[in-house]
Amino acid sequence: MEKMVATMFFIIMLTMSALTGGAYLASKSYIDPALKDLNMAVAAIQPEDQKALMPHLVHLQRLREMASLYVPSIFFLGGFTAILLLSVLLRRFVKSGALVSEERPKRTEVEILPEQEKPAQTVAGNPIDIGACQTLSILQNKGRLIDFLQEDIAGYADAQIGAAVRHIHQDCRKTLEEYFTFVPVMLENEGETVVVPQGFDPSEIRLTGRITGSPPFEGILQHSGYKVTRIDLPAQPPGQKHTVIAPAEVEIGQTD
Repeated sequence: MEKMVATMFFIIMLTMSALTGGAYLASKSYIDPALKDLNMAVAAIQPEDQKALMPHLVHLQRLREMASLYVPSIFFLGGFTAILLLSVLLRRFVKSGALVSEERPKRTEVEILPEQEKPAQTVAGNPIDIGACQTLSILQNKGRLIDFLQEDIAGYADAQIGAAVRHIHQDCRKTLEEYFTFVPVMLENEGETVVVPQGFDPSEIRLTGRITGSPPFEGILQHSGYKVTRIDLPAQPPGQKHTVIAPAEVEIGQTD
């Protein structure tokens, strides 16, 4: 009985998950691009017409957000309710002898030893994670950045914080210059008028303010941005765990 209910639970939840995933993919593939095109179309028309259409566009966007929130919940509750109803019906059939017999032998469960279980997958070997942890470790070792960020500075005066930040800033800046090379995304000076061409990379340029029409755009450069052109991290010592940002320090010979 329990096995049958568990099997039906798995099938129903798998079906609900597939429906939820299908709804999500449909919204990403059809609804979101349509809303994006509609936003661009509204932005290209006259301001007077925009005022008339914006309430309807905002209403559509709210419906999209509500659907992404409530549709998975509805699928889950529907599947859970179906499982409860089916379990009640199965119990009635079992009691009436319609599905199983009292002489049915019990199945022997095979015990799975802990060492036989499949180990959980981890991201410990991911080069991106190793590089990120190593960068934090270097900033902690040479600039005590993690110590500073983990410290509760609410009780310190501004003068005390400023004196500490000066040294941390100097050490961390030297560390970044040693292992990384940063260049500005845009070479113009901040405050100058720049032109954002058609087909620009949104990961390199973020548009702010009132955006209407389509590229090219003309605006004031507020920040030149940064991008990395060189990463030269030192080799990881053999056997060292990259997730240990800073080892615990124990001074020997000072105990009573």
